[in-house]
Amino acid sequence: MKSKYSYLFGNIKLFIIASFIPKALDLCMVSLYTRCLTDADYGIADLLANTVQLIMPVLTLQIQDAVLRDAMDERYQKKDVLGVGVRIACSGGIILLCVLVVLQATPFMSIDIAYILFVLINYIAGSLNNIFSYFCRGIDRVKSVTMGSGLSALIIVICNVLFLTVFHWGLYGYLTASTLGVLASAAFQFFHAKLYKYISFQPIPKTVYSEMLTISIPMVFSALAWWVNNASDKYILTWLDTVAVVGLYAVANKVPSSLALLSNVVSKAFSISAIKEYDADDTDGFIGHTYSLMSFLMTLCCSGIMLINIPIAKILFSDEFFSAWRFVPPLLLSVLFNQMALLCQNVFLAIKNTKIISKTLVSGAILNTFLNLALIPKFSAYGAAVATAVGFGVVWAAQYVVLKRYIRFKNEPRKEVFSYLLLILQAVLAQGGNSFIAGELVIFVVLLIMYKKTMIKMISYGLRLLKSTKK
Repeated sequence: MKSKYSYLFGNIKLFIIASFIPKALDLCMVSLYTRCLTDADYGIADLLANTVQLIMPVLTLQIQDAVLRDAMDERYQKKDVLGVGVRIACSGGIILLCVLVVLQATPFMSIDIAYILFVLINYIAGSLNNIFSYFCRGIDRVKSVTMGSGLSALIIVICNVLFLTVFHWGLYGYLTASTLGVLASAAFQFFHAKLYKYISFQPIPKTVYSEMLTISIPMVFSALAWWVNNASDKYILTWLDTVAVVGLYAVANKVPSSLALLSNVVSKAFSISAIKEYDADDTDGFIGHTYSLMSFLMTLCCSGIMLINIPIAKILFSDEFFSAWRFVPPLLLSVLFNQMALLCQNVFLAIKNTKIISKTLVSGAILNTFLNLALIPKFSAYGAAVATAVGFGVVWAAQYVVLKRYIRFKNEPRKEVFSYLLLILQAVLAQGGNSFIAGELVIFVVLLIMYKKTMIKMISYGLRLLKSTKK
């Protein structure tokens, strides 16, 4: 049991490095970007990046999820698993190339050839980078993923300084730097993890293709639905309100996104452990205890951030954006429910039932879109934040109920649901600013008392783990 937690926490440390180094370096570069790029440049770059993110799950069929799952399955040869992933990604690249050529040849379409090359190269580099990183996770080479991510961030920083300040290439320099960063990460993982040993040009059994696609294809709809859940509110806000409100909403997302970054790190590490340690009876309680621990940490973090939301806003937001603090509480709820849903999805991936993930996420996306259309006209960005929270809340609840039919994991459902209800109440109180701060403080203290034993166990285990690491 201890070795399972040591393995999980070891991977968490590696993923923290892989996630926070690029984020920190990117934040340090913001001032350079704003000096060297115009608003229009930013808009084009964001549009191109979103285009790649939108087409990637469609053309790759989300095969990386199956690569992760089956790379850890002893029934499959690892060269076949990686081979399926690479061949599908490359086939998608050929399809994309044909589409881009047709678009470029269309008389009424006028697309800069540099943008076409950016989309094509970033699709190929990005899809291979995803497949390599998921495969490395599956063969327990997480360090290669971490180092590749750090190298990518470093390459992007160096190239941007060079291309923007020395060569003055502007947007083209910015796009080139990001492309080189992704290419560097993919190449590093390929050689550092010695993935070339798994490259084979021999025919791959059709059964491997069919079984992997059975896992991955439902995840295409999941990826698109996730994109809708996270992006549709901004488009609807632009349509029904103003761009200025979208700016406030984007700023408000900065605080919850920091928590989401940390929670996604845990999710990536847990995805490996869930597949490796899957047990339908959860005999030693590893999956259930990990789930409960994450529920506790996320709930307490959300409650604590709500409690100091206004002071945080005074520090981070300028006067023009200060009112964005009102949107933070429901966005924190959406991060909580999204994280708990991700943990459920990791277990569904372990049991190879990804259809449930697809169905629940699509249902959540439809509900989220409907609520956006209903709430934004009356409540503006706050309505969008509530719609996102409700959408992810429904996704989590549906996945949790179904998951309980497949695995009897030992969590604490009554305590968890009660803590979520307390957090929702705090989010309501938080809309009053500091008027109900006493009530929010009471809720935070109640949550601490509820999870006192969990906190003591977590601190005790963390200290023991730290001591063993030093030795």
